[in-house]
Amino acid sequence: MLRRIFQLLLLLGLIGAIGVAVYWVYDMNQGTEVPEMMVPGELATVYAEVESEMKVPWPYLAAQHEILNEYKGVDRQQILALAEEMRDAVGKEELSDDDAEQAVRALLSESEAGEVIALAQSYRWAASPLTEDYRFPFDAEQNVDYGDTWGDSRTYGGDRVHEGTDMFAAKGTPIRSVSDGEVVSKGWNELGGWRLRIQDEAHPQISYYYAHLERYAEGIEDGVKVKKGQIIGYVGDSGYGPEGTTGQFAPHLHFTVYVRESRWSPMREAINPYAFLQVWEVGLGEEQK
Repeated sequence: MLRRIFQLLLLLGLIGAIGVAVYWVYDMNQGTEVPEMMVPGELATVYAEVESEMKVPWPYLAAQHEILNEYKGVDRQQILALAEEMRDAVGKEELSDDDAEQAVRALLSESEAGEVIALAQSYRWAASPLTEDYRFPFDAEQNVDYGDTWGDSRTYGGDRVHEGTDMFAAKGTPIRSVSDGEVVSKGWNELGGWRLRIQDEAHPQISYYYAHLERYAEGIEDGVKVKKGQIIGYVGDSGYGPEGTTGQFAPHLHFTVYVRESRWSPMREAINPYAFLQVWEVGLGEEQK
């Protein structure tokens, strides 16, 4: 009797292992290539506004401008005109992603349409939070200075390029979570100092990295769930040395967006967060009027 129970347990364990393996292979095959985030920050806010006004998905607007002319000469009027053209192409006032794909195929050659749709789908996977209900990491009244520092040169730890946006603020300024999520990494990193990585609850393939903190907010630990807008830490100047090193640079938050090609992929890639921050900052201003 015990032998049969043991054999049954082994069989169930084997079936479970096979199921996990099959799901992992399926998940990897469903993955989407993580795009380089090339949407200009000043246009990102316009794409967000046009999506809201015209009900045309922003990834299909941006992808056309990126593929066809690399955003050269693109302005609000061109974005509005393209949105109207896409609505006319399918005869609808409000477009779903499927409608937008149909419009792209109607307006472009087969090869161009294929490139645009693939890029739009990548942006949908990697950058959906751009126009969703996310939050700027600082309060509106706080004095925060930031620009597009993606790709800038850095030398500490060897020559490398900067993968993130540096947001300068007074030491001790509260930092808020941009999303609902879970703390998946906390502690010291030689480059990032006291840092956090929070996995997005709505889009688990995406996580947000907050570095150079002075200290963590009370209750912030690995595995803890956080809410959008919750204070998670405070601006500092930690990093660039052994644990506890401070004062190697001006106080600031280093903020990065990481994306996985599939939900269970072991690898993640950094993408430029500047466009996200531009859109979320505008939304914060509207929210606090």
